[in-house]
Amino acid sequence: MANPFSVRWLEGWTFQTVLMEGTVQVEAHGFGICLRTPVLPGESPVTAADRLVLTEDQRRKTLRAAWLRGRNLPDQAGAPDLEGAVPELGPIIRAKV
Repeated sequence: MANPFSVRWLEGWTFQTVLMEGTVQVEAHGFGICLRTPVLPGESPVTAADRLVLTEDQRRKTLRAAWLRGRNLPDQAGAPDLEGAVPELGPIIRAKV
């Protein structure tokens, strides 16, 4: 296996096997980010790379869906008008002298 390597079905990503923090890890570079994951026992570097990109893809889709749900929330029509409101000042704690 060459280092760096690529996986045919993961276009736009390049992978590198590295020894870091006493463990073998797969490092992925692509689309402006760098990701790392340990290679699990019995797992090949290609499988670890596939797992890493799949997890990141699912995370990004979840974040986008949450963002879209937040954008589609109705306006806060019941919020009070703060025009001319006076701020409440709480008691000031003073140290004893």
